[in-house]
Amino acid sequence: MSETSRSYIYRTSCGQHTGRSHILSGLPCQDYAAARTQQDFACIALADGAGSKTHSADGARAVVKAVMRALADRFEELWTLSQDDPAEACAELLAGCRSALERQAIRLCCEYSELASTLLFVAHSKGRYLAGHVGDGCVVHQQEDGQIAVLSHPENGEYTNTTFFMTDKTVEQHFRLYRGECGLGSGFVIMSDGTAESLYRRADRSPATAAVGKIIAWCCTASAKKMRDALTANLENSFASKTTDDCSIAVLSLTTLTRSASA
Repeated sequence: MSETSRSYIYRTSCGQHTGRSHILSGLPCQDYAAARTQQDFACIALADGAGSKTHSADGARAVVKAVMRALADRFEELWTLSQDDPAEACAELLAGCRSALERQAIRLCCEYSELASTLLFVAHSKGRYLAGHVGDGCVVHQQEDGQIAVLSHPENGEYTNTTFFMTDKTVEQHFRLYRGECGLGSGFVIMSDGTAESLYRRADRSPATAAVGKIIAWCCTASAKKMRDALTANLENSFASKTTDDCSIAVLSLTTLTRSASA
């Protein structure tokens, strides 16, 4: 049976937690994570706002919502374009995010650069996925056979505590777009750099496979509430203990419901 004849049951979950440095300084969490599911489509996305920028939390929210809306409305078009003209597919997604940021800057009466954030996302439909990444953080993929690998590694600047943002003039040079096929048993975890301190080993650029696999398994089997509770507990008690930064994570797992021949 072809993947396009399957109807996927998507399970998603996400969360964010304010880092100790922001708690001590009285600042809000600058990470934002979200998930969206509809028939034959699911998407997870998150963004990590630049700590030095006043409105980076607003920028993070704006780009996450913009990219999820574009992927939900235009997945088929973007999937085809990503094969025929990858640069144009990237440009289309970036243009939507840029427009959202420009509107937000007008609304907040702030400089465009004050909305700086990273961006990570994965969208899946009918056995195919599109994933994108600007900045640090990490995208991890569990394949159908259970193998877990990093799909997109952190990209840092000249120093390990610097990275690239959606508001950068050169963002096109740092936008990474991935496409592929995957089905039953597969899943994705995306994370900000704060969470990556626990789930990504910088020394050998590998994921913490046991922990990532457990998170995807939870997402596949747990109720929505239990999964949110599990992520919240890990964000607060485990991931946050390894860093002073904000932490965010989003998870997408796939199971299938096979359509009958008469469907």
